[in-house]
Amino acid sequence: MDSWQDRDSLVKMKPGFCCLGITDRCMLKCKMCNKWQTDIIKEDSPTIGQYKTFITNLRELVDNNFVINFGGGEALLFEGLLDLVKFSAERGFLTNIASNGWLIDEEMAKRIADSGLTEINLSLDSLNEDTHDYLRGVKGVYRQVMQAIEYLGKYCKHTKIGICCVIYDKNLEELMPLIEWVNNNDKLDYISFMAPMQPNNTCLDRQWWKGEHSFLFPKNAEKACSFVDRVLKLKAIGYKIGGQISQLEAFKLYFKSPERFVKKTRCNLDRAVHVSAVGDVFLCFRWDVLGNIKRGDDIREIWNSQEADRARQNITTCKDNCHFLLNCFFEEDCTFDLE
Repeated sequence: MDSWQDRDSLVKMKPGFCCLGITDRCMLKCKMCNKWQTDIIKEDSPTIGQYKTFITNLRELVDNNFVINFGGGEALLFEGLLDLVKFSAERGFLTNIASNGWLIDEEMAKRIADSGLTEINLSLDSLNEDTHDYLRGVKGVYRQVMQAIEYLGKYCKHTKIGICCVIYDKNLEELMPLIEWVNNNDKLDYISFMAPMQPNNTCLDRQWWKGEHSFLFPKNAEKACSFVDRVLKLKAIGYKIGGQISQLEAFKLYFKSPERFVKKTRCNLDRAVHVSAVGDVFLCFRWDVLGNIKRGDDIREIWNSQEADRARQNITTCKDNCHFLLNCFFEEDCTFDLE
């Protein structure tokens, strides 16, 4: 019996993670993402109704308190996003939006509050304005994020407001002041960290940290690991630091040997559901597209299909430290051996 089947016999396979990549459009020109270089005119998004059908059907597959993550590009560029957030919340989902903060003025903050959004993650990579604007590719982004925090803190009293920060070579020396600032800011609930990955919308390079984007990856692994150790100590004494301890420990393995698979057992993206900006449904972006919600494909049927089972089998053999595994859906390794 294959390893994914072994697991399915022990626990009923349900989705554990869902990301709706609601749009690839973005107004920034981030160093770690090339989505802004894509031809956005060709983006043929699902309708609001098609997304609502997907969300309604997903509800039958998942447990209570399941989180739907809305991402991009810049998710708030998608007209109707907050309608989908409200629709999801009314059906018992928790909801999360990842945003660069650019569009969050006073009116947008009020609309976010009215939507019932559970949580919003704002990208902020440094308290040094020049560093953040450099990494995000547009002057003035830092100030927009700071203004967004003020507006969200004023109006979104029932929404968790977090900072998402990526550990780059460029900002490594500037992260401790950022942690202290978040910890002392009564408008913010946490700061969470991500590891640098090959930029979005670039050709797959299994040793990307040695190529043209190597400037993103910490050059001094010992220094990067030392920083993570400090983060773990601060988390242990109650600092507002998000993420799992096991995930932060995995970052250290990754910084030392990015080609080495960080998990003790295997990839868990067999429990993930992704929907792209054009409606494609897949478990992991490196394997087959399983359907498209614009065609009316039902996630309940997709999830239990033979094609999904084949994708799961492929996922069990994957040893890549991808963004979704390390940063988005990192789970503790199972207590039983799946190898």
